[in-house]
Amino acid sequence: MTTKPTRHVRLDPMTPDEYRPWSTKVASAYALAQVGEGHWAIETAQQQGWDVVQDLLPAGPASPGQHLWTARDADTERQVGALWVAIRAAGFSTEAFVYDIHVEDEFQGEGYGRAIMEAAAAASRALGAVHVALNVHGSNETAYRLYRSLGYEVTNRHMRLGL
Repeated sequence: MTTKPTRHVRLDPMTPDEYRPWSTKVASAYALAQVGEGHWAIETAQQQGWDVVQDLLPAGPASPGQHLWTARDADTERQVGALWVAIRAAGFSTEAFVYDIHVEDEFQGEGYGRAIMEAAAAASRALGAVHVALNVHGSNETAYRLYRSLGYEVTNRHMRLGL
């Protein structure tokens, strides 16, 4: 059994130049996930995905309450992914909601997802959040296992029966 090296990342505020390709990628990935889960029609999904991103990030990386970071390997400085977190009220407390975590394809399976989520928890705590929340698409078993291994608990389940 091979052991993965422990990865450490630094979260740098996303620049406008980094935002452009990232926002296109995240809107498209969200649209495809919605189609795959049976929520959106393929014909309108790309526009719907873009509309969601624009609604949540009207000022791009400067949108109030939204935090967009580029994740870089702390040792090599290479860009390994990205993270989008919103700080928002949740009942009587403040939560950090992870809208998107992305690991670049070439770094998949190397421990960077874990490192980015650990950095997300630290950054969220520094921003005043008392917990971190996120949604996981039912088909994303890899992400589900990662979040469970980090201590995340299931708080809601959405189920559907096809007829």
